[in-house]
Amino acid sequence: MKEKKNIKTKILIVDDEEAIRDGCRQILSKQGYQVDCAGTAAEGLKLALKDIYDAILLDVRMPKMSGLDILKKLKDEEFISAKIIVITGYATIPLAVEAMRYGAVNFLSKPYSAEQLREAVSEALQGYNDAENNKDIPMLIGTSDYMKELKDSIKRIAQTDSTVLITGLSGTGKELVARTIHQLSKRADRPFVPVDCSSLAENLMESELFGHVKGAFSGATESREGRFQIADKGSLFLDEISNINLNTQAKLLRVIQEQEVPRVGKSAPEKVDVRLITATNKDLRSEIAEGRFREDLFYRLSVVLLDIKPLSEHKTDILPIAEHYLEYYQKKHKSKVRYLSEDTKKSLLSYKWPGNVRELKNTIERLCVMVDHDTVNLSDILYYGQGEGAKAPVVDSSSGRMTLVDVEKEHIEKALGHFNFQINKTAIFLGIDRKTLRIKMRNYGIKTQR
Repeated sequence: MKEKKNIKTKILIVDDEEAIRDGCRQILSKQGYQVDCAGTAAEGLKLALKDIYDAILLDVRMPKMSGLDILKKLKDEEFISAKIIVITGYATIPLAVEAMRYGAVNFLSKPYSAEQLREAVSEALQGYNDAENNKDIPMLIGTSDYMKELKDSIKRIAQTDSTVLITGLSGTGKELVARTIHQLSKRADRPFVPVDCSSLAENLMESELFGHVKGAFSGATESREGRFQIADKGSLFLDEISNINLNTQAKLLRVIQEQEVPRVGKSAPEKVDVRLITATNKDLRSEIAEGRFREDLFYRLSVVLLDIKPLSEHKTDILPIAEHYLEYYQKKHKSKVRYLSEDTKKSLLSYKWPGNVRELKNTIERLCVMVDHDTVNLSDILYYGQGEGAKAPVVDSSSGRMTLVDVEKEHIEKALGHFNFQINKTAIFLGIDRKTLRIKMRNYGIKTQR
């Protein structure tokens, strides 16, 4: 199978050696790819975060910031879609192997030939062709009637530029749906810019969204583009839209109406071309009734309304999702886990999954980290959910097998051992706060050191 070779196939080269950059650019340009280059890690990170590249060639060793640091940020924090190939010298091959654990698809060892470069890029891009030739949407896992309807809806929505409001409980995959809409749209080769509105400081919200000029307010030492400017010609995803204050809501309404952005400290607005996708886990009609959300903005945002059902309402997709992430995290963590026992599968199907797909994904990752045998058994599983009320026994009460207390204690002990009894890291991994972890350790008689 030949990979796509046209102007839309974009490749970014990040390397501090000019000769390497130029050589790669010449070879790949002759193959028909559009090639951009960055000579510093900072510049490379800035370009990569635009999420407009199909593949990125990333040098491991660079001044000030390593390629590994960039990779962690791109894959763990920003979730960009590009396939990443790391470039390394002989002495840093162990680092390259570590980079592949963090999501790189391959590595090239210096010096490498033109043919090796072409082959590495071709293999990395093959996945895009598979997805392109597949009428299904590979990013969304599941074959239930609901998932088929959702995929059909996404395909139709993606062909338009209409504003979309995605609703659904936490963990249902609203951002994944937004990304999929973007990737199937005519804007796919332009930036997809996600913004978590709940993380924006209220006094800086306008600056973050619309940008500011130097001296616009205390601390504005230089002009800065907002998320709207960064997303120009692409898609802007505003998650948890209900967290935007009323003053900013009024300005956002005008931006949608006029396609003009009011940069803070600048009198004249700036034209932008942005496809807006928003999401919320709240009932915006209730927020309107309480005076916390503008009704006119709601109608502007909900031109197309897409509601994502909780996992408990399409249970036939639980095992396909679980097995997908089992394969993914088995490779990522070099885990011994290969299979789910039949009892484990029954347990996964019977659990209510209050944290939805996110909780299922985290549960499978924990298993791949903690379990040291090839088949996951009932005693290996512990559900956390989103609070005390979400806990569930791992077996039927009539089975006479391990109690929840037994399993939880064993699981906490394993996690503590894995993180060398570092309370903070263990608590984050288990999905609970430090205080709760310490209380459980005290109740179970688990000592802080061994």
